[in-house]
Amino acid sequence: MMNLRFVLATLAVGAAAAVAALSSSTAAALEPDAVTRARAIRAELNARYRLLPGRKLVVTEATTTGVVETLTLVTDWLDPRVVRAENGIYFAICSLRARCPYPPRSTAWRALAFLPRRQALELALRAFVETPVSLVVVALPTREPVWVVFERDFLTEIDAPTVLEQLAASGASVPPALRTVVDQLTRSRLFVPLPVLPPPDDTIYAIRLPGP
Repeated sequence: MMNLRFVLATLAVGAAAAVAALSSSTAAALEPDAVTRARAIRAELNARYRLLPGRKLVVTEATTTGVVETLTLVTDWLDPRVVRAENGIYFAICSLRARCPYPPRSTAWRALAFLPRRQALELALRAFVETPVSLVVVALPTREPVWVVFERDFLTEIDAPTVLEQLAASGASVPPALRTVVDQLTRSRLFVPLPVLPPPDDTIYAIRLPGP
């Protein structure tokens, strides 16, 4: 595993290209109905999360991951895992009234902050339940790019309706059980995207965020 500080120091500028690529609305291969539903999910969560106390979050993007062919997820450089991206949704979360990606330090969140990861989990679960997508990538409102990468098979790990009910019902007071669920379902799925390479490498490499 490469040192995260080294990765961010050497690739900060290039990683912006990765975020911009997934934020693009061109070359999409996803069903139009899935994108439309993802944008409705974005609007519904934005309306509800604005009512929560404390710092506010807004989902600024809901588009396709199909602008690239694959994501290459690296937990071990000797054995990277390639995930098809044509049937996926990309969401981006930002602090309210901040500019993303790369929000200023005053509005940025830590990668392990609970609320953005909670929202990322809810976005992913709703996208999988309400659309046929196989991949959901959620960009967190961090100072440097960090993604939560979900694949549809993670639904086999959980009772999705029950978790969604917990996520939707939790207000100002967050039960410890919900924090545990969010940690279990997001912590191992945090990745740092690397720069987009020129063709023919139509993939985005993302390195697993090291543990604390």
